[in-house]
Amino acid sequence: MPVLPTADIASIRSLVASSKQSRHKKGVIAVSAAPEWDNDADLTIDGQTVRVRTAPSVLAIRDALTERSHVDWVVILTDRTPAEIPVGVLEHLVAGRLSNLDPWPVLRQLFGAARQEFDLLSLDNGCARAVVRELHTGHIAPAPDGVLTTDHLFTVLAREKFGLDPIELTPHSFALWSTDPVSTHRFDVWRTSVDSALFDQFLRWISRTLGPLGAPLAQLIRKSSPSDIVPVGLVAALLNNRASASAAFPAPFEKSIRVRTLLEVVVGDSIHLSESHLATWGNTATLAVSGSAVPTATIRRAEALVDELQASALVGRSDVLPSALRPRIERFADALNKAIGSTDHRDVENAWANVLAHRSAGLGHTDAPRDVRVGGAALRLLRHLATSDDDPQTLPAWLAAYRSDLSWVDGAVNVAFTGADNTVLAAATHRIVEAVRIRRARADQLFARLVASNGVHKSDMAGLLWIEDLLDRVVKPLTVPPHGATGHSAGASSSPVLLVICDGMSASVANDVVSDALRRYRPQWQECELEDAPWARAALAVLPTVTTFSRCSLLSGALTAGTQGEERSGFTSWLHRRGLAASGKILFHKADMDAVSRGHALATEVRAALEDTERRPVVACVLNDIDDSLDRSDPIGTTWSTSSFKHLDALLAAAAVVGRTVVLTSDHGHVVERREQPSVQRGTRESARYRSVSDADLTSVQADEILVQGERVLTDRNRAVLAVDEHVRYTGLKAGYHGGAALSEAVIPVSILVNGAVPQHLGLVESPSAAPVWWDAARPAITTVDTAPPVRPPSKKHTARPAPTDTLFDVADPATPIHSAVAGGRDRIAELLASPLFAQQYATFPPRIAKQQIGLLLIALIEGNGRITLPQAASILGVQPGRARRAIAALSQVLNADGVIALSDNGTEVELSADLMFEQYGVAP
Repeated sequence: MPVLPTADIASIRSLVASSKQSRHKKGVIAVSAAPEWDNDADLTIDGQTVRVRTAPSVLAIRDALTERSHVDWVVILTDRTPAEIPVGVLEHLVAGRLSNLDPWPVLRQLFGAARQEFDLLSLDNGCARAVVRELHTGHIAPAPDGVLTTDHLFTVLAREKFGLDPIELTPHSFALWSTDPVSTHRFDVWRTSVDSALFDQFLRWISRTLGPLGAPLAQLIRKSSPSDIVPVGLVAALLNNRASASAAFPAPFEKSIRVRTLLEVVVGDSIHLSESHLATWGNTATLAVSGSAVPTATIRRAEALVDELQASALVGRSDVLPSALRPRIERFADALNKAIGSTDHRDVENAWANVLAHRSAGLGHTDAPRDVRVGGAALRLLRHLATSDDDPQTLPAWLAAYRSDLSWVDGAVNVAFTGADNTVLAAATHRIVEAVRIRRARADQLFARLVASNGVHKSDMAGLLWIEDLLDRVVKPLTVPPHGATGHSAGASSSPVLLVICDGMSASVANDVVSDALRRYRPQWQECELEDAPWARAALAVLPTVTTFSRCSLLSGALTAGTQGEERSGFTSWLHRRGLAASGKILFHKADMDAVSRGHALATEVRAALEDTERRPVVACVLNDIDDSLDRSDPIGTTWSTSSFKHLDALLAAAAVVGRTVVLTSDHGHVVERREQPSVQRGTRESARYRSVSDADLTSVQADEILVQGERVLTDRNRAVLAVDEHVRYTGLKAGYHGGAALSEAVIPVSILVNGAVPQHLGLVESPSAAPVWWDAARPAITTVDTAPPVRPPSKKHTARPAPTDTLFDVADPATPIHSAVAGGRDRIAELLASPLFAQQYATFPPRIAKQQIGLLLIALIEGNGRITLPQAASILGVQPGRARRAIAALSQVLNADGVIALSDNGTEVELSADLMFEQYGVAP
């Protein structure tokens, strides 16, 4: 006797609905089904009462018929054959016969479909009934065009049962779903109760839908759980010998075979993982964990698999596994140690590129691992040591050199000084830092001598900004009223300015703060410079470099000494002398800034002043966060940001609202206490870095000090001895000091920040402070090709051929490129690189690759009839072969404008559609 199907609520609902469509409002339905029912006997379906009875005998059927007067519908589940049921009983059934539990009409009705795909669920009735049971209570999306397909069925099933609901099911979207612990738990629960045949059909659909990777993924799910998809893929990535880091971490062939064999056991013995499987799975898994919100369980499982599969020797190849960072740091440390004293930095640069490729590296972030921060600083200093050591000859040149180069050196030294955990890295960093500090100490000595001779007397030295002239030379030009129809409008309001003085901020700290402001608030804030005074990025402090002299002179616009009272009167007097309104309070010190009401970011009085652009066009605020840190904390290794200041973020926000141009500067810099043995207190003086001197003491000036005397030395007798070497101090131990003549103390940073569009009437041009060339020297420097078009690589020599004669079918010489870059005496590549669209694309997606190298790559592609190998492209671009695809991807963003795919790669070759490229950039044939 055949096994009868088991009825469920969905099938009962379908039987009732079908009978109602046959114009029966109520009645009895007898169904050929197993006489079993585990649900409630009385149901309500579409507002009608339905009673379900089981009838293993004819007598039970007769008994069930007696209940038809109590409910709208009676459904009888019986295993009796039609021949066993008397005609008198059949006459009481709405259909006049036994009904069958045909699942297909029910299934189509569930999806609102009139038809179904051929071979849907392999026409397995059990699978169809299982789907109906799984989805009868869900919100089912109707089948498109009324045709129920396998894709639609399983898409709905996956969404309803375990939250798999991508716009398009791909290996990437499937891997992302598998990292969600809630979704994978729902799947694991579902698989324990689902019909086995339906589960097989689902895995068959996954295998077909996900392409070549579908079969391995389906087999892994069958044997394990979807939560293993990404962890297993991360281990598979270690076996990809084409990965960028594989060359740095080679493994014996036997080891790779062993790991691969164990991996296949985890996936399933029936699956052979090809090289393509390993590469695709590895890339998919790596991409799935490239974001910031990666479940810890996924990474922990992957790390556990590395141990289980004996793949620890290969882990350095991973860009994402936390344990991979350590071997990359170790290799970098060895390469760095070997590179000291060498001019060949290729190995250390390649090793560092592998460190940065790791997702945990995070260089530039405050939470970057210590060895990454220290290693990055050490490599930057090594590059700096490889640059020429040409000393500036004038004070303006020294100020420019410190602002654009040496201040970055100081910042890197401070980071390197925090110390590394890796002992090899620590030793190598120490050697590099000591070499840099010798050079820096010599620079401080040379600068201090020039200050003693040329910086103590006021002069009109070209290109030199004295701190006492900053208001006149920088702030006042920024208050110029907007242009009217015929020039500056009479009586027009001054353009508003906010002067922010960060007490004690060195140029090194300013580099961090300004970079952070531009990064966090891009594109709102832009750094600019005065078009007529590009040198006004740095000013020379008053001597000695302390607040009493330098800040008071800055705010007074003249050489003077004093405290807050003198600063207020001096600032107000300068505003009046320059014809600028000064109604109400216009200078705010620490106590004023800290008088913040609860729930507010700025003190009420400060905000009111900033908003009053008519009567207070220039407002100044003093921030003491840096100066305070020199007393209470260790600034070495600190990465300063706008949020490091209590009030700077709020000031920038308030200035942006009312359109104030911001001038960010300081009154002096500082040197840090490194707590080294040479740093000892020399006597007991009134200041940390300068001391007074009498006529009899002139011979006491030591080699690490400098004697200065002149009207810009604002001590009682206009002379003093200033410390030059950073180890010298005259007071007790602190975290930092100021008052001396070192570059980091005397060179004051000046940054002009504009929110939004740069006002044309202020004479400003956008000019962000760029890091020196050695900061990221591993990448090719940006060059221009406007005046020097790219040089063509030498083409292969071809033997001369006789002049062709006219033939019926003229064929072009195959050695001649089809898409020549030169047409009619023009260089089409140079035209493309000089086009406005390319300039826009290059600025929007900066690839860190020189334009000249881009030109050489395009020429090689055109000469190669649109194709060259990835290693060839790597050689032209100056990158590792393993990183060629990344470089091409970066260039594709530049060259593939407006969705036109001109440049691409197929995994082994780079491809270029020259016609499309030239057409897109408007370069005529």
